[in-house]
Amino acid sequence: MFANLKRMIGSAAKGDDMQTAPISWTYSGGIDPLCGTGATAAERVLAYGMATVFTAIILIADRNRDVPLAEGWQIALLAFFAFDIAGGAVANMLNSCKRFYHTHVQPGEGMSTRLVKNPMLFTAIHVHPIIIAYFLNGNVLNATIWYALLLVGVVTVMVLPLYLRRAAATSLIVLALLGNQLLLPLGDGLEWFIPCLFIKMVLGHAVQEEPYRAG
Repeated sequence: MFANLKRMIGSAAKGDDMQTAPISWTYSGGIDPLCGTGATAAERVLAYGMATVFTAIILIADRNRDVPLAEGWQIALLAFFAFDIAGGAVANMLNSCKRFYHTHVQPGEGMSTRLVKNPMLFTAIHVHPIIIAYFLNGNVLNATIWYALLLVGVVTVMVLPLYLRRAAATSLIVLALLGNQLLLPLGDGLEWFIPCLFIKMVLGHAVQEEPYRAG
């Protein structure tokens, strides 16, 4: 067993075990803006499964830290945003989402699909930082600044050449992580929100990448 493991590690180090998969920009099926039209069962399980796990962790952590959420609707709102934003950070990195969001509007897809396929318009409607800060006792001023920075971040990524976008988006994620902790905190119990939002929108939604198809 150890000999096999050693051989696998050696092959990986030499690049002998590089995996390949077919790249496909075509899709079909019912419109699915959450996981991307044509998502495989495995992609759906990964997206929805991790969204559920993230939501549970956030709710449990807030409860254990006595974050002041006095009303049931506040807990429900927190759960909704946790599922949408933290889970969306995974969903928007799926190959099915990359394929769906970075192709032209297909026959039969309406205005709503045209909207979500436009990175700037789709980002603009994500006023989520302001909403969650206002209703969950966060810092609304900082939330407004983060919303503006989110728009700037997506614009920055979109104007760069394609080969620089992923690295630039990752740089913006790191800046968001640092800024969220050190400069512009959103509020108690909301420390996860800005990093997840930037991963979802800047790295996931705005960066075009080759969509691999299950081999």
